[in-house]
Amino acid sequence: MKNSQKAYKNSGHSDYSTKQREVRVEAGQYVFSVDKSLAIISWNLSMEKLCHRPAKSVIGIKLDRVFPLLHDEILPVFGNGKEKRIKSFRNNCFMGTNLCADILIVPEKKKKDKIEAVSVFFDNITGECPLNKELVNSEKMVAIGKIASSLAHGVRNPLNAIKGAVVYLREKYGHESTLLEFSTIINEEIDKLDDFISNFLSTAREKTTFLPVNLNDILKAIFVMIQPRAEVQDIKISHNLSVLPLIIGDSFQIEQALFNLINNALEAMPDGGVLDIKTSLKWEKNVDYLVIEISDTGKGIPDKKLRKLGELSNGTKKHDKGFGIFLSREVIKAHSGKLLCESVRNRGTIFKVFLPVEKSERPV
Repeated sequence: MKNSQKAYKNSGHSDYSTKQREVRVEAGQYVFSVDKSLAIISWNLSMEKLCHRPAKSVIGIKLDRVFPLLHDEILPVFGNGKEKRIKSFRNNCFMGTNLCADILIVPEKKKKDKIEAVSVFFDNITGECPLNKELVNSEKMVAIGKIASSLAHGVRNPLNAIKGAVVYLREKYGHESTLLEFSTIINEEIDKLDDFISNFLSTAREKTTFLPVNLNDILKAIFVMIQPRAEVQDIKISHNLSVLPLIIGDSFQIEQALFNLINNALEAMPDGGVLDIKTSLKWEKNVDYLVIEISDTGKGIPDKKLRKLGELSNGTKKHDKGFGIFLSREVIKAHSGKLLCESVRNRGTIFKVFLPVEKSERPV
């Protein structure tokens, strides 16, 4: 961190535009700068490599869209003009914490000691934080914000009504074991959805806790939830769950990601079909992956849509704009995994989820 402070030096330009201003640093230093509105005004080559985004793609966007947790750390520096150090700062990418570093925040003083900008130096970095083009794009970030707001106001009231109805049914028909079983599931899922509204779309501001996760248990819980719908749609559920090791992750996020993909498969078969779910272990590029295959016998996805699957402006469903698949993909990427899709017209679609396995974990 001392090297970062020594390396810091203004170029002497009075104009703080991105074209005329730069911060000189030692080779290999990670540094970017923001102006008083907390818009990014410089982004050096090391930051480009760290975040896998060229400067032109982030210059001008707000700090909140890249390093949301730094907002409250940087703002006071504009007021008091004092350098600030943060040890072991953890940045949450869209779906999980990917980067940890020591931070030095340096005010840049120009005329009459007026602070025009602040530079942020990273040191002792572990991990990385890839910035997805969908999240950097301003219009799509606004769209996500609107979706979050709509969920908060439009879903909570119906949820409360549903919960009240469940309480009534349990009291009136409490002697029926099947109803009690499913009403318990409904209550649990209502609570999860309420948490989803509060936290899931705002994970960029939350510290995600990664713990050992039993994927088989997650899939079994999903099977119970989808069984009634599958019966109504005349869909046969086939599954082959291998003996699996634990993975390290956020069980709620993983469940939502898999549920989105399974739900898409159900919607692809309105007139019946077969939903097949398999799990296995695969060694690929010196990494043990846990693989989940979710296949349907629907009409398949057209090639044009398949190439753009998961983008916010596209999707196979009429209203969701691919948002569910987008979220699933981001969750999987945040867990250092990957999502693949294969589809054949009039034969069906297969989603393949790859999640890395902790070497220290044993099969369960």
